[in-house]
Amino acid sequence: MKNWEKIRSNPELKKIQIKRNKINNLLREFFKKRGFLEVQTPILVKCAGQEPYLAPFETNFADEKNKKYKGYLITSPEYSLKKLLVAGFDKIFELARVFRASESFGGTHNPEFTMLEWYRANSDYNQIMKDIEQLVYFLNKKVNYSKYLKYQGQKIDLTLPWLRFSLKETFLKYAGINLDRAKTLKSFQKELEDRKDLKHFVDKNDNWDDIFYKVFLNKIEPNFPKNRPVIIYDYPLPQASLAKKKNKFSFYAERFEVYIGGLELANAFSELTDYKEQYKRFKEEQNLRKLLKKSVIPIDKDFILALRLRMPPSGGIALGIDRLQMLLLDIKDINDLLLFPAKQLFLD
Repeated sequence: MKNWEKIRSNPELKKIQIKRNKINNLLREFFKKRGFLEVQTPILVKCAGQEPYLAPFETNFADEKNKKYKGYLITSPEYSLKKLLVAGFDKIFELARVFRASESFGGTHNPEFTMLEWYRANSDYNQIMKDIEQLVYFLNKKVNYSKYLKYQGQKIDLTLPWLRFSLKETFLKYAGINLDRAKTLKSFQKELEDRKDLKHFVDKNDNWDDIFYKVFLNKIEPNFPKNRPVIIYDYPLPQASLAKKKNKFSFYAERFEVYIGGLELANAFSELTDYKEQYKRFKEEQNLRKLLKKSVIPIDKDFILALRLRMPPSGGIALGIDRLQMLLLDIKDINDLLLFPAKQLFLD
């Protein structure tokens, strides 16, 4: 039975959708009280995000004269929002529909979902950390009337500030790997040479990113505390293509991720504003997409121009709204949250 049919036979389920609407209204209240402007940017674009491990939906269409065009559904509104920072807006947010192919149908994934992104000009990732702490605390107080969040039997203390660990610290603590000694593929492989507990995760054909993900997902992420939100910050440069370096010679960039109750919730940066460095990283990602036998996405030259015109130092974040709603409403599977999940549209 599909969700709309379940609601028809069980009106109590309608309350989930009413609460989702309340959460979105509260989000807008939170940002507007802080002087943010809500904006709306395109879903269909000429150049999608370059991330090698994301797959955008491609589309072909024609105009009234039958001239053909190729476009993409956005995986994130990030490029458009940063152009608006260059245009002179200093605090902006968007609740955007975004699309990612090659996603599973269920659990915490759906090919179409809602992303909240916000950006602050003349700021950095430290301020964004404070924003997300205050946002989630505010929403939970308004929705669940408590400083505690109850999710799948786990009581989560949202008291500010949240736990914060550098990524380097977590690799040392949970995997015994010093990322300072794993800056290249060869040195990373060497770190794992005598580690029987890690070696079976890694294949000889893996690149640096493959090894990083396998160690992170198997040895690091499962160990994050579940009773407190966790901010993991300062990611290696291969994992932070749109983020600013900590300093000129650093192997790390000012990126952080947020985990609550074991769910990955948000990804944030001090934004990279150097147009030459950004173009160089985009070219590297294009080459990696070729190696991975994925479609090569054209570089958004308009975005590079915007950076060239000088984007102010900025902080920004992408937060999965559906996952946040799952946490606040204590729902385990996204298929039980969405009115029309992809599983029911394409599989049932």
